[in-house]
Amino acid sequence: MNPIHIDSTVMPPMTNLTPRTTALQALRTQIPAAARQLDLDLSGALQSWVHALDVKLLPKLDPEFPLIVAVCGGGSAGKSTLFNSLIGRGASPTGGRAGLNRRVLAALHRSRADNPSVFEVLAHGLGGPLELMSDVEQLTTPGDPVYCVHTSPLERLVLLDTPDIDTGAQGRYTNREAARRSLESADAFIYIFTNATYNNRDNTDFIAQMLTGIGKRPCYLVYRVYASFTDAEVTEHARVVARNLYGNPWEPHVLGVFRADDDNRVAAGEHPMTVRALPPRNGHLPDTLAALDAVALRQRLLHSMLSDAVDQARRMHQHLVAAVDQVTAYLSALERAQRHAVQSALSHFPTDRVLRRFADIWVATDPTHIRLMRRTGQVIEWPVKAVWSAARKLSTHEPANRVPTGQDDVAAQLGLDLLQAANTLFQRTVDIRISDDTATVSAPAVVRPMQARLRQKDWQAALVHIQEQKEMILSWSDRLEKDLRELADQLRRRMGVMDQIRQTFAAMLNVIPATAAVTYILHTGDPAGAVGIKVKLTGLLGLHDLYALIAIPATAGLKKADRRQMAQMLTPVAQTWLAHKLLAVQALFEEQITGDVLHAAREGKSQVEARIGEIEKSLKTLDEH
Repeated sequence: MNPIHIDSTVMPPMTNLTPRTTALQALRTQIPAAARQLDLDLSGALQSWVHALDVKLLPKLDPEFPLIVAVCGGGSAGKSTLFNSLIGRGASPTGGRAGLNRRVLAALHRSRADNPSVFEVLAHGLGGPLELMSDVEQLTTPGDPVYCVHTSPLERLVLLDTPDIDTGAQGRYTNREAARRSLESADAFIYIFTNATYNNRDNTDFIAQMLTGIGKRPCYLVYRVYASFTDAEVTEHARVVARNLYGNPWEPHVLGVFRADDDNRVAAGEHPMTVRALPPRNGHLPDTLAALDAVALRQRLLHSMLSDAVDQARRMHQHLVAAVDQVTAYLSALERAQRHAVQSALSHFPTDRVLRRFADIWVATDPTHIRLMRRTGQVIEWPVKAVWSAARKLSTHEPANRVPTGQDDVAAQLGLDLLQAANTLFQRTVDIRISDDTATVSAPAVVRPMQARLRQKDWQAALVHIQEQKEMILSWSDRLEKDLRELADQLRRRMGVMDQIRQTFAAMLNVIPATAAVTYILHTGDPAGAVGIKVKLTGLLGLHDLYALIAIPATAGLKKADRRQMAQMLTPVAQTWLAHKLLAVQALFEEQITGDVLHAAREGKSQVEARIGEIEKSLKTLDEH
């Protein structure tokens, strides 16, 4: 249902109720908003809870507000006759025809007829603005509620004459929905029944639902019965009704049991209905209502309804937390799938280009004395021999799917890798659940509209676009060149004298076979049995399990310190390359495949987590007050 705005000026709360009022209004706002953002189905519980807060609880937090008491019952039970008798005037039409009255009539004492807040709350609960009844025939046609003014002793009550609840046939009742709205707004009922309807479970089940939806509202039972019935018989039948309404124990919720004996003068409209309390109590219903402690009853009602409302709010809060956990798990699984797809798309990327370019930049920035050493060959003789020896050894162990050397072949292979990775990622993104080695997670409701939109996409056209981006991915960007130069400068600044000497073997970078570097490990996932120098790439796109490998075996003659130096140098080189190429492919895949789904999941998760925080604060406030 659409949220109903509650103007705080309608009912200024008492000082000790202010924290409760604020907390309840916050729950009323945050829980439906969170469920809506997650597209969460709470199976009708949310709608009934919101409606109960709007109609039964929030508008009535001021104990001084008059109690609303609804006269209700089945057709021809005598509701309107009883209503007229209680207010002391013939305001509601009476007659033998069931279902005569089709709308609600509210009776206000003259002392409250000029109070706009009363009318605002009544209109809020009854579902429409109240107009002064100009003609009793207005009640015989459906429409907005109307009101009349009286001067009876029932000054602290607003009395409602409601449509009957059982006119109709085969489960289709003419007036039941109109009666439902008025009964939901009432604080207490006067339920009138006859010998023909006292054990009618359809009637009592409906009234029970109204009385016990949130909290337990009290009622008066009025048995309209033949004068020949004994008080004991009336009492026994009334107990049946009470048990059907409340179960056991029913006594705390029944404010009184009364009998109204059938009288032809009453039926003819010549005499008011006399409603007498059964022993051991004495008195008549109008006197009992006039003596009712409205403030105490309102406090009791508020406590009962507040307790139920908060319990239901806690259950819905748990549903929201579970839903956010599902979104979080799904988001993690889809992000892992995307990272794997991006890695797969670059399985055959010519990594040697970036390594060799960095080697050129590095050598070009060597200090003068290092360049002299290179020319004399006195310092680098053994590292170069070791590198060439390693390269020769590796040439016999290169993987079968080696990187093509021709530019056209490289582009063709990259295009195939992109298509295969994109197709796999597309299927995983549109599936109703996503699985990997970690978990299997169902797609949450919040992403399903995005999945449906993705399924309707022209996927063939999207694949053509993805494949066309291979040249962009292969291209050498000015930004990458700039980053490599900055990287070389940073390494130079961190080097000591001994580091400068040891780093002379960096010239070997331009002779390492491409299949022995990052490309190899991207494709195979195997760091050569862990006998080489491994560069762990952490903190980048979550690829904590990805290693770049400069495959110079430990048996190649390099000292441990030399291998450590090489690893320290090549780690930022590999990270720089990955930061450009992996992010480029990720952006392409998010544009064409995962972007909307990821955005829906991230936004839903972020927004609802903030709302859950507010919900938890409100629940804590209600616990403390």
